[in-house]
Amino acid sequence: MNKKVSFIWSLGTGLMFVVLSLMSFLSGLGGSSADISLVEYVIIFLTGTLIGAVLVYLLRRSESPAVFKVTWIAFVVSLPFAMFGIIFGGIVGGVGIVLLGVSPAVFIIGVGHYLGRAFASKK
Repeated sequence: MNKKVSFIWSLGTGLMFVVLSLMSFLSGLGGSSADISLVEYVIIFLTGTLIGAVLVYLLRRSESPAVFKVTWIAFVVSLPFAMFGIIFGGIVGGVGIVLLGVSPAVFIIGVGHYLGRAFASKK
């Protein structure tokens, strides 16, 4: 594909994870409230930015529109798992947020991308 996604979108992904975690904290999910420290919000932002950077990297490597779409679908599928890891990784602290949030998202996005490449028709 000729059109490349900018890595600036990874910052938007980081902001999206902060908003999603704030909404889940306010709704009472995870038995927590929204009064976590600013440092934890920064760690959540960095976690989301790292997930977004991996997403943009794999989107830039997509050779066909089919692989591009499958990578996006894998990202959407990975969102609940990443949010679960971010919310409940907060019990462990910053390391838990990063490890439990990034690991499932990167794994699912990577598997989706490589399955899309394997099954995409070569022209």
